[in-house]
Amino acid sequence: MQISVASSSLVSIPVIEAIKNSEHQLVSIITNPDKATGRGKVVVPNELAHWASEQGLPVAKPADSSELNRHLLSAQPQLIVTIAYGRIIPVELLHGPRFGWINIHFSLLPSYRGAAPVQRAILNGESKTGFTIFKLDKGMDTGPFYVMKEIDLQDSDRTEDLLAKLTNLAILDLLELLKVIGKTKATPQTAQGISLAPKISKEEAQILWDSPTDKILRLDRALASNPGIWTVFRGERVVVHGVEESFIENDLKLAGEVAASGDALIVRTKDSILKILEVTPAGKKRMSGMDFARGARLKIGEKFE
Repeated sequence: MQISVASSSLVSIPVIEAIKNSEHQLVSIITNPDKATGRGKVVVPNELAHWASEQGLPVAKPADSSELNRHLLSAQPQLIVTIAYGRIIPVELLHGPRFGWINIHFSLLPSYRGAAPVQRAILNGESKTGFTIFKLDKGMDTGPFYVMKEIDLQDSDRTEDLLAKLTNLAILDLLELLKVIGKTKATPQTAQGISLAPKISKEEAQILWDSPTDKILRLDRALASNPGIWTVFRGERVVVHGVEESFIENDLKLAGEVAASGDALIVRTKDSILKILEVTPAGKKRMSGMDFARGARLKIGEKFE
């Protein structure tokens, strides 16, 4: 079978490699167009497109529906597998490939429809998660499903690790599905338990120190890798890289109050103390929490806003 993979994320690499190494033919990788980034606004490909080019794989970067249609007519995929593509496929193009479009989505649909299912599940303290392989239709993650698998969500799971785990689990079911895709019927999603998982905003990644410690730890696990969690100190943004609960003796009284204690930078939450492992202050390099404390010459009673 001739297969294309539509994605804009490195999370799709194991899927691409599995298809490439199967009896099927990988005819193209469909991803987002190059865009200007950085202060110099240099136009560069996304990370997946860069990786694919290095591997010598055919890459298409359609900017609109017309370009996507032209690519499909040229590459002639019989099936398109999407995984973290981030774009809605026009209805008129869904019926082009013989076996349609299928999506690997990282939730138990219809829960957490949208762009950030793993991050939202961790943020909300879910105990279960999973993946769904379903057929694309005109809605957002509303199509009938072929495969749905549930796993336990551990208290230590971070977004990047959980995405990798779910992707690797989904590959086996995807390869089995490809053997019977034209002979098996998808099951409609239930109308019960529908929830949404919209894209994470940078504002949501701000640490609110008057929150319970568990909530801040979930924020770190969910969003540290993307978009990055942050706080404000003396009116400037500080990106935080890693937090852990601490039982160091201290005199901190108010949520957000910060101090150096021994060799650690600590901050009070609503109900406990957190140690900050590393930070990146605005305009400076990444450094340890203690180096930040030394450079800032913290005053008694100072707070992260």
